[in-house]
Amino acid sequence: MNNGRMNCYMTVYEFERFTDNTKIDSSAILDKMFLDFDAHGEPLENAHRDFRGVCKKFQDEGIKFRPFFSGKGFHIIAYGKRADDIRSIQAYYTKLAKDYPTLDRTGIQTTRLRRIPNTLNLSSDGYYCIPLDMDKTASLDTIIEMAKKQVQEDFVYGGKLIDWPKVKPVSVSDTEIEMPDKLASLPILPCLQNAITVENPSHYARVYLIQWYRDLLSIGERHIGLPQQEKIVSMIMDELETIAEKPGIWLDWNRGLSEKYVRGIVQKGYHAPGCESVLIPQGYCIGRCWRYPDE
Repeated sequence: MNNGRMNCYMTVYEFERFTDNTKIDSSAILDKMFLDFDAHGEPLENAHRDFRGVCKKFQDEGIKFRPFFSGKGFHIIAYGKRADDIRSIQAYYTKLAKDYPTLDRTGIQTTRLRRIPNTLNLSSDGYYCIPLDMDKTASLDTIIEMAKKQVQEDFVYGGKLIDWPKVKPVSVSDTEIEMPDKLASLPILPCLQNAITVENPSHYARVYLIQWYRDLLSIGERHIGLPQQEKIVSMIMDELETIAEKPGIWLDWNRGLSEKYVRGIVQKGYHAPGCESVLIPQGYCIGRCWRYPDE
């Protein structure tokens, strides 16, 4: 119904439990890995090269995967054994990403969305997100031509499920992540700094960062007066703008849109997310830090 009128997305992961309003992140079925190759202003040939490289790796290893053209870049869904901890999938992903520079560094998160196949990518020049036949992916021109219309077939390759690396639970980790150097004036949790220092941070990473800043500046108070709200909004905007000015970070920065979100979060008193309830199950945690478990 909305295809062609708005960009259409679905969650990467399925979930076993829901509240009345939304999914429960800790119930995500962790049986796959979503890879997003985006040139981010560079020639699309670069993303095409990396996409082809990962596809060949998976084919050589017999790994089960599904390839897609997103309308502006490339997606791969690779399947694995069900993991107990999303950081196991992240460990595999991090090692893989080192060899493919156009692979989106936002990584593996249960909040991650993917474009629904055969829907129009409204940020492209009229191209659909389509499943790809590997026999027709050698030529980028051929792929772009195919994406002018829907492709109703679904292409699945390989049958081997990835055996994700084992990781220690955060609660028993024997190493602690040090506080990173400041990006601006205020300190940031290691997990949020990792999530925000990418070309295009996810929506939730931005929201959680704003909530973190609000808690710092309001000393955790939920209800604050209007003059204090305006002061906090101004200080957060200064922080975000300083971060966005750094090379290679937050390329889609929009001050007006960002200020709208900052103002809403500050006014409504939303607190920063907890480790056990949000940051760990959603996949933001990069290791035990000073905040866990004393959040």
